[in-house]
Amino acid sequence: MEKKLYRVKVVLYVMAENASDACAAATRADFDIFECVARKAEDVDPEWKDAIPYNADDERTCSEIIDHQKRISSPATQIIKLPLYVEATMRGFKTDNRPFLHG
Repeated sequence: MEKKLYRVKVVLYVMAENASDACAAATRADFDIFECVARKAEDVDPEWKDAIPYNADDERTCSEIIDHQKRISSPATQIIKLPLYVEATMRGFKTDNRPFLHG
């Protein structure tokens, strides 16, 4: 199964004299996670764009993974060149919203 990029928010309680010491302690700790929430990443915060995600199988950055996902989820507008009469008919269907009447 292919891995996908997830954004994970972890809550950790740390004893420290101030917020910066708490952050430093958290990065060094073998910690117990008290709460964890994950959702599929649709975009990446600017400070994470050039980061390689934890548990990655390759060297792609977060922004490269998101860009790749967007390319494969929204296919190219039109790969096959259609004859002009077909394109004209398709444009007609897109612009003409009147109900079709027989007769």
